[in-house]
Amino acid sequence: MERKDWKVIVENWVNRNQQHIVELLQEMIRYKSVNPQFIDNPSESENDKLQDFLEDYLLSMGLDVDKWDVYEGQPNVVATVKGKSRDNTLILNGHVDVVPAGALNRWSFDPWGGVIQDGKLYGRGSMDMKAGVTSNIIVAKFIRDFGIELDSDLDLHIVIDEESGGAGTRAVLERGYKGSGVIVTEPTNGIINPVEGGLHWARVTIKGNSAHSAWRYSHIYPGYERTGVNVIEKAMKIIQATAELEKDWGLNRRHPLLPPGANVINPGVMLAGAGMKNGIPEIITNPAIIPDHCVIEYDIKYLPYENSEEIKKEFEDAISSLAFTDSWLRENPPQVEWGLRGVNFPPVNTPIDHEIVRSIAKSQGIFGISPSYQGFVAVCDVAWYVGMNIPGVIYGPKGAQLHGPDEYVELDSLFEVIKVLIMTVLRWNGILDEDQA
Repeated sequence: MERKDWKVIVENWVNRNQQHIVELLQEMIRYKSVNPQFIDNPSESENDKLQDFLEDYLLSMGLDVDKWDVYEGQPNVVATVKGKSRDNTLILNGHVDVVPAGALNRWSFDPWGGVIQDGKLYGRGSMDMKAGVTSNIIVAKFIRDFGIELDSDLDLHIVIDEESGGAGTRAVLERGYKGSGVIVTEPTNGIINPVEGGLHWARVTIKGNSAHSAWRYSHIYPGYERTGVNVIEKAMKIIQATAELEKDWGLNRRHPLLPPGANVINPGVMLAGAGMKNGIPEIITNPAIIPDHCVIEYDIKYLPYENSEEIKKEFEDAISSLAFTDSWLRENPPQVEWGLRGVNFPPVNTPIDHEIVRSIAKSQGIFGISPSYQGFVAVCDVAWYVGMNIPGVIYGPKGAQLHGPDEYVELDSLFEVIKVLIMTVLRWNGILDEDQA
């Protein structure tokens, strides 16, 4: 049997198809697939139109395609390159929803135009992460164009709602689309990211005692009957206590692939006022009232090797310890609510020597790329797979300005990622010769 030089085959094929790759990405960017939770009129999101387009494209390649609504008008697409079995299915994951373009006068180019300048393709979602979705689709196109028979299925999970919590990927898993490994092609500048921290959103509710602000002096100075308790001042103590815990974590706990201090406790939302309705302060426009209810919403990031329940306990203990030092809070302890808005990302800690990581690293080596590793400092959909015991890694192209004006992806980096991913799929399926594997 003639030995195939897959390096040359892959390089030549990607070079010949560069224009097609670019045009596919440009077409995707033209759809204003803004996550509907970020816009006043959710029906204006073009997620559904983009997914319709991709469904047709994937069907034209001869793939098995499953499309269904996660929310009304917000469909997922799963496409499968059928192999001999599903025993060792490899998954390529990417999301089509994007954040809003923001102020158009801050853009140098049409955010929905896919303009190319100096080797960079500009547009909202170009980097985060329609380039990644494009790379996944093009990998499947390569397999189909060469009629390669895979040992195991290759699944493309093209999902919605990553930007606001990951409901799309969770719906894919609930529908039964699982595998033996997943590569999420979020932008990583071509660096392999086998780890990311876990994430909790939590709400702390603190109670005070309402009164008229004209009598505030009697709540502060001795000699008066104390009636009002300003909850904002109590909340400031809570914020200080959690800031001290954050500093302790940052100084004393590290992960070698993450920057020092990546384990953060961010008080991102705070609302205080008088009365409570539907879990939040009701009267928030009258500073003449001593406020008696406050909620603080936290974004808590912990390290890949840490335990979720232990992190929760440490956070609650910090608040309880502070409350014990304050006579009012001791009698009216703050309440902590976890899983706020359904956000609770498990950590990812895939070993560097795991097959899914080594497959990418060795594929990079074939193209003369020296593999490097780092941790993903944000969170993404890989967490949901790892939470289902599916090993995962994040690897994608280079670019800049994601979520900002003039977002772009570097096209040479996109072509490189596609080559590496194709070789990774061939390696995963035992197609490479021994000296290439």
